[in-house]
Amino acid sequence: MARDLRLRESRLVFVVVPSLSPFFLEVFRGVERAARECGYMVLMGHTERDPGREKLFLDQVASRRADGIILVTSADAAALADDKRRIPPIVAALETIDNQDLPTVRVDHNQAAFDATHHLLSLGHTKIAHIGGPPLAPMAIHRRQGFERALAAAGLDPFGLPCPAGNFTTAFGEEGMQLLLDHSPRPTAVFAANDEIAVGAIQTIKRAGLTVGKDISVIGYDDQRIATLYDPPLTTIRVPTEELGYQSMLKLNAVLKDEVIVRDVVLPTTLVVRATTGPVPQD
Repeated sequence: MARDLRLRESRLVFVVVPSLSPFFLEVFRGVERAARECGYMVLMGHTERDPGREKLFLDQVASRRADGIILVTSADAAALADDKRRIPPIVAALETIDNQDLPTVRVDHNQAAFDATHHLLSLGHTKIAHIGGPPLAPMAIHRRQGFERALAAAGLDPFGLPCPAGNFTTAFGEEGMQLLLDHSPRPTAVFAANDEIAVGAIQTIKRAGLTVGKDISVIGYDDQRIATLYDPPLTTIRVPTEELGYQSMLKLNAVLKDEVIVRDVVLPTTLVVRATTGPVPQD
């Protein structure tokens, strides 16, 4: 039987992502680098946050068309937990999968969001708003929780300002920021759930004739390449995206070899201060 299993190895793994954003392409870059070292080929599949598409990739591995999966967030963790069939070899990247004891390489989104919000608090801001990601996406939920925890620890009401939530896109950042500008009181600082949302928020602030970093501070999350190229350069939380992919592939390789592994690895995030955050404006 062992000989048969060896012969049926495909030397192929899937990287399953919810979208083809630059963030997830950086994760893929890291997976591919490690896969070359381990003698594997890698294919990327994106689910568009559709549980049916995610299940399709799981079935492909169960049918031995690939040896394993690196699952970069789950489209439907509950469905994965309820599936009574044997789960194929999976490593969860970026975050844990609820109710599943999967090998994981991740970052602490809650703590990173706390650090981002604390940076704004340290600059004297008290009217801080959050533009969140998709309401049901686990990492968006965890980032929202870190934001709320930081405000609560500072004795502020986490629900004192609107908290628009939507897609991780520039377009939604523009829409969410306009809602905040129309609100009274207007926030003096905004924590955006990712860099694309932050860029959209900045564009809306500029169109309103306000100065980013002076009238309203903005901090993003991810430290995508756009963060350094944008004008002004974006203050953000750096996520080691390529390293997440690299370490996830090394762990999947160890799982497939039935080696002893550390089940849960948490990589550090870093606050990167640039030009979009500054002291609270004086009345």
